[in-house]
Amino acid sequence: MKLAIHFGVATYTSSSEDWESALTYAVEAERLGVDSAWTAETWGYDGATPLAYLAAKTSRLRLGTGILQVGTRTPALLAMTAMALASLSGDRFLLGLGVSGPQVIEGWHGLPFARPMQRLRETVEIVRKVTRGERLVYHGKMYQVPLPDGEGKALTPNVPPRPNLPIYLATLGPKSLELTGELADGWLGSQSGTTPANISGAVTFT
Repeated sequence: MKLAIHFGVATYTSSSEDWESALTYAVEAERLGVDSAWTAETWGYDGATPLAYLAAKTSRLRLGTGILQVGTRTPALLAMTAMALASLSGDRFLLGLGVSGPQVIEGWHGLPFARPMQRLRETVEIVRKVTRGERLVYHGKMYQVPLPDGEGKALTPNVPPRPNLPIYLATLGPKSLELTGELADGWLGSQSGTTPANISGAVTFT
């Protein structure tokens, strides 16, 4: 069994900004053999930036987002963020994605919480294309890249590809679990299935 920890500072009732204590905890966890550290993302700090900080302070610990919310970023931006963190960490990064819920997506971001499973599927498919270094052409029900009838042309990533970048999905319902088994490298279990702060376990598929 591999152990994981949460990395971050309190985001709900505490005003703590004690990143140094969080870092000390993570570095000691790495020394003791903990496998991975995961960041949450709700309506406070984002889930990616703290991992860039942690990547610079550790050498072995795997670094995962538990989770980044699809629907709040374009799939291409998610792929760009993932490749940047993979590069900074020496390919220790794990991309954890989830749909979140209407309270966060609509109440915080002001975006419609529409067809979350379809959005999750298309996001993973686009991220895979980008991280493999492919020219990005995608025609789905949620995303059209390049935008039809627009001035933009299809682009190819201008950084080294990361074809083996692991993608984990935070899902709970039967259909979403089927999607996870079909598309992902691992599963993030959560207490509610959509609340990114409540990740309670990770399963890697072999």
